[in-house]
Amino acid sequence: MPSGRASAGPVSSYPPVLAMWLAMTGLMMAPVVYPWLRALNRVAPGPAAAVTPFLGGYMLAWAGFGAVAAGVHVSLAAMAFPVPFRLEAPALSAAALMLTGAYQLTPLKGACLSHCRSPAGFLLSKWRDGPVGQARMGLEHGLHCLGCCWALMALALVVGMGSLAWMGVLMAVMVAETALPFGARLARPIGAALIVTGVVVAAMGGPA
Repeated sequence: MPSGRASAGPVSSYPPVLAMWLAMTGLMMAPVVYPWLRALNRVAPGPAAAVTPFLGGYMLAWAGFGAVAAGVHVSLAAMAFPVPFRLEAPALSAAALMLTGAYQLTPLKGACLSHCRSPAGFLLSKWRDGPVGQARMGLEHGLHCLGCCWALMALALVVGMGSLAWMGVLMAVMVAETALPFGARLARPIGAALIVTGVVVAAMGGPA
């Protein structure tokens, strides 16, 4: 019976895994960065010219994450660890869930989330003229966004990049945290839920 999960054979080299991670991060972060591009259009003297370098800087930050994540993915596969973890390695799934949940509770997560929820304030206070300056703004925002969302994104190692339903859930969580009026209050309950889920998975020894 079809499960809604894209089938994938074993991956043997870094480039295709990197391509998958870059595509996944691009698709999942698009709705997160969209409010920032709208804010940029409102405050930039020449909005059309500012969007491209800003977005380029933002994507550079996430490309760095994708490169590291792909390296971890390939290294785990080379060591015969199952990727994704969820079906074959419940202990790894539990650890990943609990670590992600714990990160949700940290001051760093809170600070990065606060930044991500304030596009106009950042753009007005940190504005830099010219393509290089706007690319630097995009990179700075991308690093804050990375600090906010990297742990949730890394859960792809647990649920699998081909699991469209789970990728949709993770994307919805990130959008809710960064865009909804009450989003700032979601990080801690989400973290607690992930920790509890990890404890249950560890106790049962079953799949995530």
